Amino acid sequence: MFVWLGVVVLASAVQGWQNYQGEWPCSSRQQSDIYPRTLEELQRNVRDNRYVKGVGSGHSWDSYIGCAGTTSEAVNIVMTEFEKGDRHVDLDLDDMSIKVPASMMTRDLLRYLDEQRSDQYPRGLSLRSYPWWIDQTLCGAVATGTHGSSMHEDGGSLSSQVRCLGMVLADGEYKKFCEDTHPEEMQALRVSAGRLGIIAHCFMKVIPSVDVEVFREGLSESEIVNTVKNMQEVYVAVGEEELALKYPDVQMFWFPQTNHGYKWTYEPASEQRQYTLGRGLDTYNFSDPENVQLPELEQDSLFDQEQGRSNGTANGISFRRDPVSYVDIKELAEESQATGRQPSGTGQRFPLVVTQSASWWAQQIERLILRWYPTGTFAYKDAFLQNPRFGTEYTLYDQYEFSIPVSRAGLCFEGLVSFVKENGLGEGFRTPVLIRLVKAEDDILLSNTNGEPHVYINMNDDVSYNLEGNAVNNRFISAANYLRSSTCQGRLHWGKTKATLDRDTNGFSEYPQTWCRFGQMVSKLDPMGKFEGHAGHGSPHNYWTWDNCRRFGFLGRNNSEPVNCSDIPPPASSYTCAEQLGWGKCESDWMLEGNYCASTCGRC
Repeated sequence: MFVWLGVVVLASAVQGWQNYQGEWPCSSRQQSDIYPRTLEELQRNVRDNRYVKGVGSGHSWDSYIGCAGTTSEAVNIVMTEFEKGDRHVDLDLDDMSIKVPASMMTRDLLRYLDEQRSDQYPRGLSLRSYPWWIDQTLCGAVATGTHGSSMHEDGGSLSSQVRCLGMVLADGEYKKFCEDTHPEEMQALRVSAGRLGIIAHCFMKVIPSVDVEVFREGLSESEIVNTVKNMQEVYVAVGEEELALKYPDVQMFWFPQTNHGYKWTYEPASEQRQYTLGRGLDTYNFSDPENVQLPELEQDSLFDQEQGRSNGTANGISFRRDPVSYVDIKELAEESQATGRQPSGTGQRFPLVVTQSASWWAQQIERLILRWYPTGTFAYKDAFLQNPRFGTEYTLYDQYEFSIPVSRAGLCFEGLVSFVKENGLGEGFRTPVLIRLVKAEDDILLSNTNGEPHVYINMNDDVSYNLEGNAVNNRFISAANYLRSSTCQGRLHWGKTKATLDRDTNGFSEYPQTWCRFGQMVSKLDPMGKFEGHAGHGSPHNYWTWDNCRRFGFLGRNNSEPVNCSDIPPPASSYTCAEQLGWGKCESDWMLEGNYCASTCGRC
């Protein structure tokens, strides 16, 4: 998701990429970023440089996976100018797929597909599911396994909706890989975090769009816990198919600060109806902030109901029931006597989430959420929860996300809620926790949901940047570490913050059943380590290491084919390898050390 400018270096380019907020910069020792506009420029710059990393709009919160390196031989290739514009998009209705250049934002793709209306497709087209983040490059989102909430067979993460990928490889060759012609390569390429090459084009599957009826329900904290526990119970009792029927695309917000939340569910609209007014979030033009109006507050928040208030007033700050404007919110931030520093990125910004109490900010944001995500009938592109531009452009924070195996998600989440309450960790939060469910993606080696469906828990650290010297938000980090504990076994999202929590681990410990197979593809497509990035060469913490793969015989020297790829059952055991897999024993140390059941466990 990061890149250069062909032959010309942008005058405003900095030495080393940084994310959209101006944080997590790459090393100043890197070359200036390059922004290729054509495929030829992209191929030449990949071929002619020792270490490169492809990047996009910078909606990541980490440098050690994203940056090209720490030396003058490293350069980021930023894809935001590559084949820019709708004229480079190619829609194939016979194949129900669309070719998307790496510069295209997810929001723009959803808009483009929605406009493709005809007698055959009166409501246009869409992706089957799309993520909370839609103001990032689609191909960057694919590379990191970005997702919404979807248990549908043709849904899941964006990576699972890819039909083909057009890649520029280490030698500068452009090659198109497809699921029907290159199934083995696609298992690795769908989620590669930029390790195997630079994505130039994503060929995405599309579906006919329909109108969607959106339902919202306020829940107590115990009801949210019981919902996640029920996901675990249904999966363990009757499996993924029944889980998908009961929770096809549910999404929830949990407020750790005020002990309640909301749930959204979705159904195809039963008939053609007028859209609910004021919903299309991309219609809020913040370039004219004096005239921006958000939807009316259709009901009082749960907090206001609990406090017996009907006019949305808290601590002397009024959130009127009539539409609230950008100016109101800016004044609110100023009235809160913000002490946080301004974001160092571009644009006119202010620290929306500041040093007021956690519950105070939860009250304000809850009212905004009720305006942004009402009930009603919406076009498919507007129906599901999505981060408004306001939330991406006017706040400064780090985002963490954990995927929890659904077979333990209920136990994990119940424990997390108790841990937060018992230790007073709610004060480490200012915004709600987003909870989603995504189907198993066993055909993607580094998918967060490889193995079984996972419950995603997404949360923001809005406090650290407002503390003196950007001090660590210890309450928040304690909650995050709980999600990495043996109780939860949470995997970290490829595009979110990893470095703070992940210095003592590597890919093998995170993906023991599939990491070595990914390593084989690295040796095939990037044998000289051109794309290993900051987390590889010259790094004190090399995430891309294959030592354990060679140690246990899963890879030969120089990451060649495995020395031994067979199903040798554990000695002195009457159980088959299939049974060991079914019981979840493939990751056990005694299984790894003996390289038992290597084929069944997917290590080769």
